[in-house]
Amino acid sequence: MNKLALLWHYLRARRNFTRWENRNDLLAWQDHQVRHHVSWVAQHSPAYARHWKGCDLDDWTTLPVADKSLLMGQFDDWNTVGVKLEEATQVAKQAERTRDFSPSLKGVTVGLSSGTSGSRGIFLASDAERARWAGTLLARVLNSTLHHRHRAALFLRADSSLYRSIGSRRFQFEFFDLLQPMEDHIQRVTQLRPTILAAPPGVLSQLAALPNAEQILASPHILLSVADVLDDTESAKIIERFRQPVGQLYQATEGFLAATCPHGTLHWNEDAIAIQKHWLDDAKTRYSPIITDFRRTSQPIVRFRLNDVILPHPSAEPCPCGSAYETIGKIEGRQDDVLFLPRIDGSGWVSVYPDFVRRTVILAVADQVDYTVCQTAVDEWRIELSEPGHETEIQREAATLCTTLQAQCPRLIFRPLQPPPPHEKRRRVRRLIADPS
Repeated sequence: MNKLALLWHYLRARRNFTRWENRNDLLAWQDHQVRHHVSWVAQHSPAYARHWKGCDLDDWTTLPVADKSLLMGQFDDWNTVGVKLEEATQVAKQAERTRDFSPSLKGVTVGLSSGTSGSRGIFLASDAERARWAGTLLARVLNSTLHHRHRAALFLRADSSLYRSIGSRRFQFEFFDLLQPMEDHIQRVTQLRPTILAAPPGVLSQLAALPNAEQILASPHILLSVADVLDDTESAKIIERFRQPVGQLYQATEGFLAATCPHGTLHWNEDAIAIQKHWLDDAKTRYSPIITDFRRTSQPIVRFRLNDVILPHPSAEPCPCGSAYETIGKIEGRQDDVLFLPRIDGSGWVSVYPDFVRRTVILAVADQVDYTVCQTAVDEWRIELSEPGHETEIQREAATLCTTLQAQCPRLIFRPLQPPPPHEKRRRVRRLIADPS
């Protein structure tokens, strides 16, 4: 990677974060960027050209929404760098098997998404896009400047040249493969004493449980939750043990979407991504984001609807950090994680959001108890617990929740917890039936 390009993107991302004094100026600038980008995509991506046939490209906010299943079905015509799905899949799968993630294809980084949305995806990133990603990541993560030396421990399902490309004399990146037992990593991470520790919440919790947890990090401390949903209870435990705040990186196959600012607020990366909202309820308490990455060209992302459930930030006041970038209250989970129960009066269905379900269990169990909740039938939830003895309390809290929601209470089936493999994303709340609404 061109280090000068990385530095340029780093400096631009730092400047852009507080560049706009108000959102109207930011949105006007975004609109100009997206219009130009849409025109380019229509000329270079046959899949999008077909998807937009007959549409007014200038009115980009009303273009048809796309999703992963639609575009993966047209992968060869979706990307603009001449990469075929068959060859990209072979490269990505070979990397997964060998755990060697360095090979590229036609000079483009190829990766395989984890498939928590139900279908795996292939993502591509050109060298220029890697430089932008790396520069933006450093700008959003580091509370210090590039002059400081950093040692980063990355606990991830897969390594990537995207991370390796940032490495230099001042930045040491160490990959900790989640396919390997945690016991194999403890000595190594303790010796590394990272200044940056990035891992899924479950891994952070495991590290926090170590007797010397507070000694693992070296100054300056940066603690990051990645890949999975970070719930409030788990966050509090990690913060208490490490004695450090926990930031979040919101990344997906579709790009680097958001990060926590120094004041602890999660902001969208709006100097590269335009966000629209598909509201999930009439009260507008939750939405699924429709994103347009107006800087990504190898694999264009335009009016692309994610399956995530986002809670807006409860405060309308600007963040003290001074950025005009829109804030996120919470990443609650995926739409596939929203459970459904029949209304008591039989008039339809009640949406039971993951946060409601997590709160129900948290109120009933001890702090150290881990759990999953799966809806296995319209009238049945399967609850797995790492420790027995909390069934009665959970029954009571579930009944209270259903009364509040005016929903019929499901039958609760209790089983011992079967933890997922460490390389798989943890989903504490899941719906295993089709959306009945």
